[in-house]
Amino acid sequence: MIQRDYIMRMIEQIGALIGHIFDKNISHENTERELDAVSAQWIGLPSSVLLSLPAAEVYRLFEESDRMVAGKSFLLAEICRAKGMTVDEAGERTVFLDKARFFYAKCSGAGLDDSVQQKVDERMAELRAPNDC
Repeated sequence: MIQRDYIMRMIEQIGALIGHIFDKNISHENTERELDAVSAQWIGLPSSVLLSLPAAEVYRLFEESDRMVAGKSFLLAEICRAKGMTVDEAGERTVFLDKARFFYAKCSGAGLDDSVQQKVDERMAELRAPNDC
């Protein structure tokens, strides 16, 4: 129950931030600062650090922490998806969306609450679409 509440609060917070990003109500600098803050709060490291590392290495760090691996994977997938959908350069977009796919796949079927698993399934289907969102 605590894990479910934790993940649901995390989802609500990242969802609100992503909404601001897509509504263009937040500058690029503020977006980076907000993503770093959310990531630092829920994962323990700023998103700028996590996004600079290979996805497999970040996942290994999550596993070593032995806490909330699926939840952390979901959050980082959401951050990667948000970054991928907001960058202009196609190559950079592909890198972020590939990382999002990686982390969604890692948390899929990992015992998440049904509503969270449904979000994971929706995101994975969305990212399989030809236009990547």
